[in-house]
Amino acid sequence: MDLKHLRYFLAVAAEGTFTAAAQRLGMTQPALSRAIRVLEDEVGTALFTRGRQGAELTAAGHLLAEEGRGIDEHARAAITRVARLGQDGPRLRVTARACDVDTLQRLVDSYNEQHEPAAVAAVADWPVQADELRTGAADVGLLRVPFDARGLDSDPVRVDERVALLPAAHPLAGLDKIDRAELAGEAFPRWRDSSAAETAYWTGTDLVEYEWRPGPWVRNGAEYAGAVRLGQAVGFVPATMLPELPLTGVAVARVTGLSPSELHVVWAATATSRDVARFVRHAQLTGA
Repeated sequence: MDLKHLRYFLAVAAEGTFTAAAQRLGMTQPALSRAIRVLEDEVGTALFTRGRQGAELTAAGHLLAEEGRGIDEHARAAITRVARLGQDGPRLRVTARACDVDTLQRLVDSYNEQHEPAAVAAVADWPVQADELRTGAADVGLLRVPFDARGLDSDPVRVDERVALLPAAHPLAGLDKIDRAELAGEAFPRWRDSSAAETAYWTGTDLVEYEWRPGPWVRNGAEYAGAVRLGQAVGFVPATMLPELPLTGVAVARVTGLSPSELHVVWAATATSRDVARFVRHAQLTGA
């Protein structure tokens, strides 16, 4: 199968019409239609039902779309990894979010003391961190559950307690420990592009459902803590994240009835690099 034809097929499947897909691909509609016909001849069955409403996937088309996306991602990731391998410098790129940069640096430094070729640490925005592993832009990541695990393998390396962040003027701010139920109905900061599972985790509703109100949108830990300080929300964060946050005007309390934060070492399921396997073992033995 020609990967170019597969990518044409995936474009039509995503757009729903040959016209829109041709515009996206920068080619004419007749040329795209011919390419799809060639692909259908190769697989021996129709992939689309063509009609006034556009191009609808057949049962075979649905299956190829599911399988084909993985093939395309794997091929692109392989090319990216090969291109990076041909460059001078560290062999492994290891990423973490800003809140875990201390753990990231300790792991990479201790790994580089024992192994060659070296690894390099990089901070990644959480919405794209998993995608960088899938596309080959990064080799290993430190991610906190929940995350989009599609096409990835992972192992837990550490479990951290989560604590509550409260405005200094909050009625519960003077307590050392509170229960999750005591914050029912409160507003919580919202991370952009969060999945339903991520939203449940950050609002503390992943174990038991509680009422909560949407607070301001935030993009990083500083904005998260700032929303709490201004009295716009309360929040839950891993206790290990506290040194990275501006906590002036913010009270911290332990919480019962709240799930912990699991830190995982994560890599692409298709990765076969011995260096990746070696770094994963190092993270497991070190415990991050």
